[in-house]
Amino acid sequence: MAPVKARAGGCAVSRHDWSRIAAGLVAGLALLAGAAAGADELRIPVNVLVTYLSNDGSGVDASARRLDEKLRGQFKYDSLQVLEQRRVELEIDGVGEVALPNGRKARMSAISSSDSGVLMAVDVEGAAKMDARVQNHHLLVIRAGRYKDGDLVLSLEPDYR
Repeated sequence: MAPVKARAGGCAVSRHDWSRIAAGLVAGLALLAGAAAGADELRIPVNVLVTYLSNDGSGVDASARRLDEKLRGQFKYDSLQVLEQRRVELEIDGVGEVALPNGRKARMSAISSSDSGVLMAVDVEGAAKMDARVQNHHLLVIRAGRYKDGDLVLSLEPDYR
């Protein structure tokens, strides 16, 4: 097709060029929409449980039975009390923080995510520092230091897809 003439000082644009420009705009908008949707995929929900292990004879909180099964044989205790339970949304390379009752802070970061789990960096001030790959719905359990007459234990459970 012949170009459509523009006024003086302008440029000539054919109908074919206009359709290419429109197609480019549509593709650009689709990329932006995909990036916005992909932003949710970069957030990793993590269930955080802060518990107190002791020998005070008070038993095991019902909400911590799964953790109790994992800890039996690793720690010596007869009481497991849930002090805090929350859900943290970690962005890839972002940092989440939990203040612990013993005055320390636990910081966690999702480094990457794949079918084999979430690679996380965890730092509990004065107690533990580690990188670990944690599968979805599996527990990463970390001793977070002394508290009262027992120990604090932090458990992290990725909960995505």
